[in-house]
Amino acid sequence: MDVRILGCSGTYPSPTCPCSGFLITGTESRVWIDAGTGTFQALQRVVDYTSVDALVLTHLHSDHCLDLFPYYYALRLHPELPRGIPVYAPPGSLERLVKLIYGDNTAIFSEVFDFRPLAPGDRVEVGDLRLEFALTQHPIPTFAAAVTSDSHRLVYSADTGPGGDLHDLARDADSFICEASWQNGHHGPPLHLTAAEAGAVGNRAGVGKLFLTHPFPTLDHRRSAEEAAETFGDEPVVLEPGMVLRTVGSRIETV
Repeated sequence: MDVRILGCSGTYPSPTCPCSGFLITGTESRVWIDAGTGTFQALQRVVDYTSVDALVLTHLHSDHCLDLFPYYYALRLHPELPRGIPVYAPPGSLERLVKLIYGDNTAIFSEVFDFRPLAPGDRVEVGDLRLEFALTQHPIPTFAAAVTSDSHRLVYSADTGPGGDLHDLARDADSFICEASWQNGHHGPPLHLTAAEAGAVGNRAGVGKLFLTHPFPTLDHRRSAEEAAETFGDEPVVLEPGMVLRTVGSRIETV
């Protein structure tokens, strides 16, 4: 399993980093998780966008879903008109998203997409990759995702406060990509995690390796890593765009 970081900026893109997006590649399949602002451009730098086997939208906040639209237009205008690409997303996503381009006519998206609503505990297979979903604590329905290959289990928190079902989903994961939007002394209501809280979640869940994502663009990444290390017990990696996480058995390395 390879995990390419298409973007990892929280809330809005920085000049050098798109919003949230990850391309996960198994031996037989490719899954794009979260289509935040700028991630479709990043995707096209590394793969043919028609080779994506499924798209997952963890929730409908703009920094996680807006690049569905350029992806849709690219597929619709492609000479071979790719069809039936699965889009796993919270219930009602099709109806809400289509309003931004074509009113209530949901049929327009069916030209290329097959929207499949998620529910807590859902398990799906995309080629050799197995996905499982759990609700997080966030203002709108939001799903954390576990992706498992034959030898590795990776969990992505999506956006979350300290509650929800993330702890159970993340338990004993080989690797854990966890949002760390805030830092100690600079945080708001419980709809995101501080870096220290992300470390505590990883520690409690007994994960093997912790990766931090979704920091606000103005934050000092070194400070986030230090605060997470205090609660996790080991030095986490703060993700950067273009980084690749490659699994070797149950281990995961940055390349």
